[in-house]
Amino acid sequence: MNKTGITSRITIVIILVAVLSAGLTGLLAYIITKQQFSLYIDRGTASMGERLSAEVSSYYEHHGSLAGLQQYMQSLSYFREDRKASGGFGDRRPYWADEVFIMDEARRVAASSRGELVGSMLALNEEDFTIFPVKTGVNTVAEVYIFNPLKRGVISMENQFLNSIARQTTNAIIITIALALIIGVLLARRITRPISELSIAIHNLARGDLESRVELTGDREFVQLSEDFNYMAQQLYEHEQSRNSLVANIAHELRTPLSILRGQLEALQTGSMELTDQVKASLVDEIIRLTRLVKELETVGLAESGALRLNIENIRTAEVLERLLPLRLVMEEEGIEFQMDMEEDGWIQADINRLTQILINLLSNAMQHTSRENGIISFSISRRGDYMHLTVGDNGPGIPEKDLPYIFDRFYRTDQARSRKEGGSGLGLAIAKSYVRAHGGVIWAESEEGVGSVFHFTLPCNPDIDFKVK
Repeated sequence: MNKTGITSRITIVIILVAVLSAGLTGLLAYIITKQQFSLYIDRGTASMGERLSAEVSSYYEHHGSLAGLQQYMQSLSYFREDRKASGGFGDRRPYWADEVFIMDEARRVAASSRGELVGSMLALNEEDFTIFPVKTGVNTVAEVYIFNPLKRGVISMENQFLNSIARQTTNAIIITIALALIIGVLLARRITRPISELSIAIHNLARGDLESRVELTGDREFVQLSEDFNYMAQQLYEHEQSRNSLVANIAHELRTPLSILRGQLEALQTGSMELTDQVKASLVDEIIRLTRLVKELETVGLAESGALRLNIENIRTAEVLERLLPLRLVMEEEGIEFQMDMEEDGWIQADINRLTQILINLLSNAMQHTSRENGIISFSISRRGDYMHLTVGDNGPGIPEKDLPYIFDRFYRTDQARSRKEGGSGLGLAIAKSYVRAHGGVIWAESEEGVGSVFHFTLPCNPDIDFKVK
C-alpha cells in the first residue's frame, strides 16, 4: 500500500496550521469588530434617544400636550432631510432619522422621522426598536422608539458594513491558504530534498555501492547528517577493503606452506625425493607454521567478537618480568640493551597469559626492527588514574607516518617485500591490539623515522590497589 510522501505531509501540515491560524484570527477579528461596532451604534442610539426624550419632555411641559410635536421636531432639524450625521456616518442622515417614532400614552404616533402615520395608532414590534421613556416628573407621557439597524435580515448600511468585514475576512483567509500552499510546497521541498538525496545514497550503499557519498548544504543538521553518513560509508568501504585484503592475505599466507608441503609430498610420491630426517623435519615445520597461523587467526577472531575469556587477577610486576626472561636473555645475547622503568614489587591487574603474549609480541616486534649495534629496547609501567600505562620502545628505524594507522591490521607489514620468515605472520600486533581491547584498554604507537618507535597501551586497574612507581 502506497503511503503519502513526507513532502505531501509537510505541505498538508503547513496548510492546516495556516488555515487554522488564519481562520481563528479572522473569526476573532470579525467578532471583535462586530462587538465594537454594535457598541458604537448602541452609544449613538442612546445619545440620540436621550436628546429626543429631553426635547419631547420640554415640549410637553411648555404646551401641556404633544400636539404640534411633528412641526416642532422638524424645526429643530431632528427630522429634516438635509440633516447630516456626526460621529462617523458620513453625509447621509443617521439611521435614527429614518425609523424614529414618538408614541403618546395611547400609542398614537405623535411624531415620526418620515412625517408619516402621525395621529395613527401603531403597533410596533418592540424587539426591533430601542425604547426611551419621556417623563415629566415621575409620569411617563410618551416613548421614543428608535429602530435597531443591526437586526438580522434588515438592509442597512450598518449591516452592509459588517457583511463587508465578513467578506474581506473570508478573502483574507483564502489568500492566506493560497500563500500557505505555495510556501508549504517550497518549504517542504527544501526540507525533503536533502532527505531524498540521502535516501538515494543509502539505497545505493545498500545495493553495494560503497563509494556512494552525499554533499548536503544548508541547515547545520543536514550538513552534520551528510558528514556522518559519509563517515559511515567510508568506514564500510575501508572494512570491505580490509576484508578483501584479509582474504587475499590469508590465501597468500596459506599458499606458501601448502605449496611446500605439496611439492615435497609429490616428490616423495614419485620417488624423486627420499624421506630423510631433514625432509621429515621440513614437513613437520610447515605443518607447525600452518597450525600456528590458524591458531592466531582464531585468537584474533575470538578477541574481536568479544568471546575471548579473560582471567583477571592481581599480578606482581616481578612475575611479569620473570615471564619475559627468555626474551631478555635473547636481547642480551644479541647485544640489545634492555631498559626498565618500574617497581618490581608493584601490582598490575590483568590476565597474566594474555598480558605476557601482548608484551612478547611487542618486544619481538621491537627486536626485529632494532639494530644489533647500540640497539636499545625500553619497557615501562606507570599508573595514570584508573589505568596502568605500559610502553615498549626501541631506537630502530621508525615507522613511516603513512603506515602508522594500519600497523595493527592483520597481515600488515610496513615493508611489503619482507617474507613471512623474515617478518613473521603479520598477526603479532593485531593479536596485541585484540588482547588489549579485550581488557578494556587502548593501544597506539608513536614513531619518528630515524629515531625509533614507542608502543603504548593501557589496562584498567582497581583504584584501591597501591602500585608503586619510582
